[in-house]
Amino acid sequence: MGMNGYRVVEVRDRDAWVVGVDLGKSVDSTAIGIMHHTIKGTGTGKADHATKTWRQDSVQRFDLVHLQRLPLGMNYVAQAHAIGELMQREPLKSAKAKLVIDQSGVGAGVVDLMEANGLRPIRLQITAGSEQTQEGNIFRVAKTILISKLEAAMHSKELHVAAALTEAESLRDELRDFQRHVTASGANTWSARAGKHDDIVLAVSYGIWWATSGPRTDSWELRV
Repeated sequence: MGMNGYRVVEVRDRDAWVVGVDLGKSVDSTAIGIMHHTIKGTGTGKADHATKTWRQDSVQRFDLVHLQRLPLGMNYVAQAHAIGELMQREPLKSAKAKLVIDQSGVGAGVVDLMEANGLRPIRLQITAGSEQTQEGNIFRVAKTILISKLEAAMHSKELHVAAALTEAESLRDELRDFQRHVTASGANTWSARAGKHDDIVLAVSYGIWWATSGPRTDSWELRV
C-alpha cells in the first residue's frame, strides 16, 4: 500500500469444507448438508487514519453443494458407514473436511458409536439460552446462535444453494415452516411448526456455524 507506519490487515484466503449432520430419531430421518466455505480478498480496502490501519475487503461465500436424508429407520451402524463413505469422497477427503454432528437429540452414545466406526466428529450439543461453550471436542451452542448464523448468511446473500440439489425444495419448505417463538421470559426460540420437519435446516446451520465460529485465522498483519 505504501502507507508508511500503517498496520496492514490483509485477508488470508480460506477454502474449507464442512459436513453438518442432524441425526434422526425413530420418526425423523438423518439429514446431511455439505458446505463449501470460501473467503477471498478483493485487493481493495479501507484506511482508518485514526488507528493507522488499512484493512482489506473480502468476499465470503457459503456454497451448499449437497443435501440428503438417509432412509428412515436406518440403524446407526449403517448410518456411520454411509457417512464414513461420504467423508472419503473427493474433495472432502483431500480437503480434510470437518464433520459436525448434533448429539443433543440422540445422546452421546450414538456419536460414540460413530467414533467407534472410524469417524472423528465435532460434537455439537444444542442448548437453550444464548451462549456457546466448549469442553474438549464438545461444543454446547444455543439454538439461537445456530439460526442467527444461518439467517445472517441468507440475508447477506452469502449462502448459495445449488439449484440441482434434490432436497433444495425441502430446504425451502422447512425454512418457510421454521418459526421464531418468544418465551414467557422474553427469550427467542426456533422450531418447526407442528407436524413439520427442521432436520435439513439444522444440518445446514451446523456447517455455517462451524465455518464462522470454528478455530481459524483469516487475516494477517504487517507494518509498512
